Amino acid sequence: MTTRARPRWLLPTALGIVLGLAAGPSGAATPPERARPGRGPIVNVAADGLVGCLVPPLAIDGTHSKEELTEAFRKTVDYYAGAGVPYLFLNVCYMRAACPSKVWDTYWDVDNPDADVTGWPRAYWLVHKKGVDPFEVCVARCRERGVSPWLSMRMNDTHYIDDPTKTNTLWRRHPEWRRAEKSGYDFARKPVRDHYLALVEELLERYDCDGVELDWMRFPWHFKPGEEQQGRAALDEFMRRADELARQAAARRGHPVKIAARIPAVPEFAEALGMDGVAWARHGWVDMLILASVWRPSDTDIPVERWRQRIGPAAERVLLVAGTDLWLQGVAGGKLMADDLQSQRGFTAAMLDRGADLVYLFNHFNVGDFRRSQKGPDGRIAECNEHAALLRAAGRLDASLEGPRRHVVTFHDPAGPDMPNPRQLPAALAPGKVAQVHVHTGPKPTGGRVTIRVGLEDMPAVAEARLAVRLNGRPCVPIEDLAAPDGAKPHPHDPRRVFHVAHVARRMMQFDAPVDAVRRGRNQVDLRLGAGTDQKVIWLEICIVP
Repeated sequence: MTTRARPRWLLPTALGIVLGLAAGPSGAATPPERARPGRGPIVNVAADGLVGCLVPPLAIDGTHSKEELTEAFRKTVDYYAGAGVPYLFLNVCYMRAACPSKVWDTYWDVDNPDADVTGWPRAYWLVHKKGVDPFEVCVARCRERGVSPWLSMRMNDTHYIDDPTKTNTLWRRHPEWRRAEKSGYDFARKPVRDHYLALVEELLERYDCDGVELDWMRFPWHFKPGEEQQGRAALDEFMRRADELARQAAARRGHPVKIAARIPAVPEFAEALGMDGVAWARHGWVDMLILASVWRPSDTDIPVERWRQRIGPAAERVLLVAGTDLWLQGVAGGKLMADDLQSQRGFTAAMLDRGADLVYLFNHFNVGDFRRSQKGPDGRIAECNEHAALLRAAGRLDASLEGPRRHVVTFHDPAGPDMPNPRQLPAALAPGKVAQVHVHTGPKPTGGRVTIRVGLEDMPAVAEARLAVRLNGRPCVPIEDLAAPDGAKPHPHDPRRVFHVAHVARRMMQFDAPVDAVRRGRNQVDLRLGAGTDQKVIWLEICIVP
């Protein structure tokens, strides 16, 4: 097949900004000479979030008029536009379509929708009865506000798999087309691929969007176990056909219509599952590769530079996007800490410095997830919300360097065979043993303060333990342990989820590091037990305050 060059990428015309790709050798295995500046984040709004997390909040209960509902969706787009978000990806489906469809079951295609449509899909039914298509409203409002509107398809979602009102008729009628009895589709089957391509085509005909995201990460298992490599050709063919549909839509619309694919963050893992993003980019079948974790934790060590090296010169016409989810975790089974403004600054700085073009936020659509309690100067506990500030900082290098940023060590889940980046934590500490942990921290700081935080598991004599820490060979000075401020509490319904780093481990030790010891990009932290009994490190982060 002849590869056709893609047009230069533009941000929404109302923003008037050309998203030029930074100069530099695309095949370099090290970060580019200069970090790519970024122009703000892509925000994915899940189907349940579009109706359940309106801004300002609105409970859709059937009492609102068509005009009130329309305005509620318009105001939500306004909120994201006001926070400087240049791209909104609106998710249209799980196992059914949340938008009107002639080719897929919708959530209201049941015998008695007034009784049988439950949960968040009920909001879509109530809105549909009022004659409102949320996606049509949001796409139009995006155009008015200079936000690029995209539609996102979950390619093999299996949420609510035991609820016949939320699963697709095709899936129920053809168990032989599944990977397993209680699993998603087997994309080796042509009828399955045609089923999804039909929705791609319908979306591009119905909505004047800038592109369609094929979310292969919901969920990333698309073939029977052991048949992934045979299935790779099937996904290649799917991407080729989706690209053709996008080109046809662009010809009808008179503006570029593009294809994005969300795939695993590590190239070897993606290829092992049959998702050959390198080939898709080289053939020109995809305009944007979103490199992401499956769910939790967010992978903070996405090897963007290796993707760019593998893709080669074609990487200059494809956007490489670093994707993050909502939850951070140091070790499997450990506490989950919600992404916050400081950790998002760290992710943005590291990823753009490693050559990512953009940052992508998944599961960041619920403004309520970013409420924080803190003590004010008068001693009173006050509520604040970091969501809008996080959106303004995410994906912009300059904004990520303006305030404190936390670079947290997480891991790729699940672990795949021959993965080049093994899990770094937990790290066992015993007398005479040195543990090494590597952290990418983005651009080298020119001043300020650098603190290394080391979280220890609840083990005997943890309070008496003493550690010796070095950053790139330079000794660090132990300081007071980190304690959570008054008012900071774990998640009210799930004690595993916390909102302050001090709650992640039994003890959160801190060490002042020499600012001039920090290197651009990859840094090495050496940990040694100075006194006490054996301990286990379950969290490590580097906090940089400019």
